[in-house]
Amino acid sequence: MLRKRTVVARATSAVGGGIAALSLAAGVLLLAGPIALVIWLSFGGDLFTVVPPESYSLRWYANVFKTQEFVAAFRVSAEIAFITTLVSLTVGTLAAFALDKYALPGRSAFQAAIYSPISIPTVVTGIALLFFFSRIGFHNSFWNIAVGHIIITFPYVVRTVSVALARYDRSLDEAAASLGAHPVQVFWRVTLPVIRPGLFAGALFAFVLSFDDFTVSMFLIGTNTHTLPVAIYQYMEFNVNPTVSAISALLVLMSVVLMLGVERLIGLNRFIGLRG
Repeated sequence: MLRKRTVVARATSAVGGGIAALSLAAGVLLLAGPIALVIWLSFGGDLFTVVPPESYSLRWYANVFKTQEFVAAFRVSAEIAFITTLVSLTVGTLAAFALDKYALPGRSAFQAAIYSPISIPTVVTGIALLFFFSRIGFHNSFWNIAVGHIIITFPYVVRTVSVALARYDRSLDEAAASLGAHPVQVFWRVTLPVIRPGLFAGALFAFVLSFDDFTVSMFLIGTNTHTLPVAIYQYMEFNVNPTVSAISALLVLMSVVLMLGVERLIGLNRFIGLRG
């Protein structure tokens, strides 16, 4: 009887392991399959996107850099993403620190207000900002987009830094203070270095969300100011060649480089919170 139960347990474990493996493979295929397809199509040499490609070439990668709309849009997106990251990280870190350290009156309401942009559809945010800037007569599309991106990325920075602070050992602050350190020195030289993974996570979230945003940017663009996602959308309206696949492959490469940079600086395990 005991031997029979052991055999049944092993069979059940094997079936469960097989199902888990199949589920994992299906998940990886679902996530990586479309990306792999886009990268594959980016090397097509045909005048139109064909599956599978009838010939192969790097001409569409060259076309990305020859198309001034993409070059200008990339520069605009990078500049806005940098500004957005800098402002969101600075203000978001201070807000998270204040929420964590001080018993502020109306703390719950303040937190709800900070996180509210996450729950509001970005199309609503874009329309609201369009009406607001039109009403006050501010028509600088570059800064309009930057403000919009700060609004939608700021809550993510607050959240990631708050998680890092929740795991922070306050006895380090007390030890530094007992040695004569000023509160500002404690924050700058002790707290910030320890919660660095949370800062990196918040900065990366802010940069990627800003660089990738389409909805808010679509409502706030001007005649001469287009972000890269908007430029890609407008290009696809009149062109069906693999140029968009090529630029998408380059963006995937940029993401890989960012991840490698994170791994080199702080390690992916610390970045995603698996290790303190």
